[in-house]
Amino acid sequence: MPRLSELADVLIECRVISKTQWQQVARTGGGDLDRILAALADDPPGWWDGKPPVPPGLTEYQRNAIQARFAAGELDGLPRDLALNHFLLLDKLGQGGQGEVYRGRQLNPPRFAAIKTLIRDTETRRRRFEQEARTMIKIRHPAVARFYLYERVRDAAGEPTDEYLIAMELVTGTELHRLIRVDGPVPWPFAVRWVVELLGGLAVIHRNGFIHRDMKPENVMVVGPPPGPDISPDMTAAKLLDFGAVTRAGGGPEEDATGAKIFLGTMEYAPPEQWTGEVVAASDLYALGGTLFFMLTGRTPYQKARRDPVAYRNSHTQDDLPDLREHDPDVPTAVNQLFQRMMSKDPADRGTAAELIDEFQQLQPRGTGVAAAPPSPEPPRSRPVPAAKPPTQVKSPKRDELKNPFYRAMDPILALFERVFIPGHLRPPPGEEPVLHERLAALLRRPLVLLILAAGLLLLILWAW
Repeated sequence: MPRLSELADVLIECRVISKTQWQQVARTGGGDLDRILAALADDPPGWWDGKPPVPPGLTEYQRNAIQARFAAGELDGLPRDLALNHFLLLDKLGQGGQGEVYRGRQLNPPRFAAIKTLIRDTETRRRRFEQEARTMIKIRHPAVARFYLYERVRDAAGEPTDEYLIAMELVTGTELHRLIRVDGPVPWPFAVRWVVELLGGLAVIHRNGFIHRDMKPENVMVVGPPPGPDISPDMTAAKLLDFGAVTRAGGGPEEDATGAKIFLGTMEYAPPEQWTGEVVAASDLYALGGTLFFMLTGRTPYQKARRDPVAYRNSHTQDDLPDLREHDPDVPTAVNQLFQRMMSKDPADRGTAAELIDEFQQLQPRGTGVAAAPPSPEPPRSRPVPAAKPPTQVKSPKRDELKNPFYRAMDPILALFERVFIPGHLRPPPGEEPVLHERLAALLRRPLVLLILAAGLLLLILWAW
């Protein structure tokens, strides 16, 4: 078991607390870690700039990380949990097979940021990560989260590691797909306003010679109050967040080590040409059309059992265009026509982002013109809670996945392995677990899991021999 003085050295070195803070709480804590951490959490952190609301001295994520590492005797791993370069890690927002996303606090200049990390497990992923950063540097638009920096993560000795980070504007709002899942489809004036804003962001991206390639509700953040009878569309805004699949316009399809083409994107929203690896600027318009459909109906344009990729490809390339008015008769005919134009099978028929902006703006109700996105506040909480309707209307993405018998069988097994091998502060909150392959990837990144699998494989080989 490590000593409290060793823990103090780590926390002070990471600049989570000051030496004076530790000395004050150590005298009153009586050598009890829980009391010491509770006292540290009660006082404002040293980086607080005096602006309300007052943040906690330690976030729940930080306290869980400290307690888990201290109990396991793994203080060597604690600095990575608490800080990356000159960023303090305050909350974990997500985790996938390629890395993590955190809410962080940059110390100089002082500001909140969203921190996205990547372990360089393959050179292809590193290049794609760097491409995302280079794209973000060039983009300046209210509907696109602002980029701060891209750099290599350094260890406690200042030596570069195999991990990279992107720091960007922390957008405080509600992810579009969560907003729709909880509150249901939005009135069409809100959807049109958000589409106009997102088209503006895509227009800038396209002018800089890039294609987003993964436009979808999960990559859109809605800022402002949730739509309601007393809320005007002008009080809300939409921002595009993720550039992990971005590519340069005119580039060929990506290939793996064997030369096979790699599909990048999301099956529910990928246009016909993307299934062959050929994407153009109009491909983003198709995916945004599918996102508009989701805003107004609460479902994807084409729905297939078990997310069958062949079935999705056939629907995107061959099925008739969906009709918004079949799901919501209140949607104006002109909005439905523009939506179907964006979903055209032929990219040449979709027009450009600039053209669609002009046409959508003509359909907006008077007094709902597009203005600059409202600035994002910098609160101590990382997950704003949207105003929910009665529980009977809440529809969880995980609940949908559990309808799949295979996932229903795997879910408790994965949950058990996650409780055993992944520390509590690194696990996603219950009900917000990622999709199956991302949960498996997160487990396979744990060294102990890889060691057990290797030992099991060796035993199987010896038994067979």
